[in-house]
Amino acid sequence: MSDGDKIWDELDNIYDQWGIKEIPFSESASTIGQAKIKEVFTGRTKELREVLNLFRGRERKRLLIYGWIGIGKTAFILEILGILQRKTKNTITAYISLPQGMDLATAALIALAREMEDDEWAKQQLNQMGLPTKKALRNRKVKGKANFSLAGVEVQEEVVAIQKPQFPSLSFEGLLQRALKKSDQVVIAIDDLDKQDPARVRQLLLDAQGILKSGASFIFTGHPSGITRDILIAERGLFDLALKLEAMDVDTIYEMLVKYLNSARPKKFLQRFIPWFSNAKKFQVALDDPQAVAPFTPETARLLCERSGGVPRWLNRLGSYVLLKAAKLDADIITPEILQQGFAYADEQVRGQSGLTPQDFIILELVLEKGILSDANVTIDDLQRMKVNTFSEILPILDKLVQQDLLRRLPSDRTAEYAATPLLLSPSNEDDNEEKEAD
Repeated sequence: MSDGDKIWDELDNIYDQWGIKEIPFSESASTIGQAKIKEVFTGRTKELREVLNLFRGRERKRLLIYGWIGIGKTAFILEILGILQRKTKNTITAYISLPQGMDLATAALIALAREMEDDEWAKQQLNQMGLPTKKALRNRKVKGKANFSLAGVEVQEEVVAIQKPQFPSLSFEGLLQRALKKSDQVVIAIDDLDKQDPARVRQLLLDAQGILKSGASFIFTGHPSGITRDILIAERGLFDLALKLEAMDVDTIYEMLVKYLNSARPKKFLQRFIPWFSNAKKFQVALDDPQAVAPFTPETARLLCERSGGVPRWLNRLGSYVLLKAAKLDADIITPEILQQGFAYADEQVRGQSGLTPQDFIILELVLEKGILSDANVTIDDLQRMKVNTFSEILPILDKLVQQDLLRRLPSDRTAEYAATPLLLSPSNEDDNEEKEAD
């Protein structure tokens, strides 16, 4: 047996002792699939009721779901799409994360075409844009003289040349009409609009007036700051509902943690608690059972949930780093000491991500020192330290650090305020960890 095989078997033993098959956490809901979303989605009942009530009507709807990065916008809209798939008849639901440089009509066209696998025209649209289909379309040419019988005639095939749709809005409307002949409604979710430049968002919406007033329902995700939210809401009253997702309370995050861990439980783990239980797929360890959060203890599970700040993405990233560190330490359970070492490992990993410049680190350290950095508390010495003349010059860097989960923008309408995310340790925490390592 090779050393690699031995290591894998050792990890198998660790994870088996923890009662999970794998690390269940994921940074993005779009990567785990509809089945897992249904399994782990937690809370948001008030928001779900508000949105789903709108879809009980016959008219098409246009919704904006907005909130800070990592708050769970993608998971929320995927849950909405999943519910519509499960509970309504003849509904086509489609999802796409908006790529940089793409207009909304083309994004909607691609999303809808991908869901119409049996429609030849839909497949042709994807094929012409160079996007994969289950079976590539081909042109067929017949060579032979007139009046020849079919026997012996040579047939040649050539792949259709890749080209963008010349009129994406018209192409989408044509495809939508084909979809509505077979389905009662079409719902398209376009994610990550908040990752676009605000000026571009305005232009995208202006250019998409036609498709947004078509027979399809649309769901967009946006940013809660005045920059994107106000643009989206103000543009000619396009949206029937603008819904903000807030951070969750600790109890809800604790329930989410249990669901994530349960989603990775093997049947043999579940049978330890109910040996006679035969249908383990439908069984969930109860929230109040200490084993529900294994390999965490109820204490360390609660500490993890509190540190996440009610943000699902931070729970996922912290949980993943803690388990990775615990596996390195060959820990049986996540004790408070192991948890703190996991937090330190998270800090180390996010600081070590590629693409960070010396100026990025200077700004990051300044935020950690001050606790909150804003235009109101920055000093001339701070500006000189950051090698800029005005606070506005570092806004692009601050937003970059937000995207990389190093900083978070605080919910203030008065000024732009930034603080560190829970993935980073405060200077006092760092000193404590260094003292423990020295001991």
